[in-house]
Amino acid sequence: MLDTLTDIRQRLRNKDYHNEEHVRLALVARIVQQLGWDIWNPREVYAEFKATRKEDHTRVDLALFTHDFEATTIFIECKGVGGFAKDLAAVEKQLRDYNRDHTALFTLITDGRHWRFYYSFTSGEFKDKLFCKFDLLTDDLEEVAAYFDTFLHRDNISNHSARHKAEAYLTLGKKERAMQDVLPDAQKLVSQPPFPSLPQAMVQLLAAKILTITVHEAQDFLSGNTLRPAAPSPSIDVPPAALPPPAPARKPRRVAAVPLPAAAPVVTEPLVALAAPGAPTFVLARPKAGFRAVAQWLPAGTMRVLAGSTAGQASGSFSAAGQRLRQHLVETGVLRPHEGLLRFAQDYEFDSPNRAAEAICGGSVNARIAWLEAASGQTLGSYLAGLASE
Repeated sequence: MLDTLTDIRQRLRNKDYHNEEHVRLALVARIVQQLGWDIWNPREVYAEFKATRKEDHTRVDLALFTHDFEATTIFIECKGVGGFAKDLAAVEKQLRDYNRDHTALFTLITDGRHWRFYYSFTSGEFKDKLFCKFDLLTDDLEEVAAYFDTFLHRDNISNHSARHKAEAYLTLGKKERAMQDVLPDAQKLVSQPPFPSLPQAMVQLLAAKILTITVHEAQDFLSGNTLRPAAPSPSIDVPPAALPPPAPARKPRRVAAVPLPAAAPVVTEPLVALAAPGAPTFVLARPKAGFRAVAQWLPAGTMRVLAGSTAGQASGSFSAAGQRLRQHLVETGVLRPHEGLLRFAQDYEFDSPNRAAEAICGGSVNARIAWLEAASGQTLGSYLAGLASE
């Protein structure tokens, strides 16, 4: 799959896909075939499927069917490259109408480059059914491949694991939105008897709305550790911590930049040797992208990235807040250009592991999975879960 996506990315860059048919036949069908679907069997991959009984002109570009017709149908609407960016609301209305007579499990819209996945079996406005999106031209291809495998591989559709993970994504996303909604009231509640903590106040207010969250989830939300969805890891069968849009996090703690002399020595690997004793050390690396960062997780929940760590190029999933923070780091000399990447010229303490991971990767990333403890190889999420159980 990775070789296929790499070739498609290059063709996108070369502008080889000139129209909607190119996207459908030479790009989408190619990916679908890689994901275990028999594109030569019209009972399984049905082009120009009539989704609504009363409209002869309405056709789904590609419909995917398994033996479990009612529960596993996939609708894919294809556009020419850049074909839906200007009027996404109209396209979402079109996708909604496809599900009027026969509800598909997932409904996808793609122009080859941009992909958006909607879970049709949940309530609410169609735009709120979105649970996954990525940019095939700029996002990390290993993460994109993991998205495709998790949510579109024929086996995962047939055994319903794709459905379960989509439901988990949406549930967590609703929790984040609900926590954000009750936050002002929770802040007032903490000043009134019996003077609950802010996380406890949030739990109490959401319980009144018949939505259950834990104190730990509220603490994560308040500490800025809620994450946008990252590509599922094949070796970890748990969903990422949350869905977009990310909840506002605390302002990153900034360390004053100390100008270095022009001939400042270059820090060499391994960076782990530079870590101060006492604090657990974590590594975030993307070998194919060429960057590697080492950091220490501190008891306050902050992440101190060590000098000599490197950061990758920005991707299309880079948030506005993340871009502003990285620009600040460049302007103050904390990050400096280095062999096509950016290198930390000094230690820098980020307000949360998520902020650190996003600044390093240049885009959306699941910090709880991306950071691996140097000593044991366990994820940050597993490490924190162990602390909570002690």
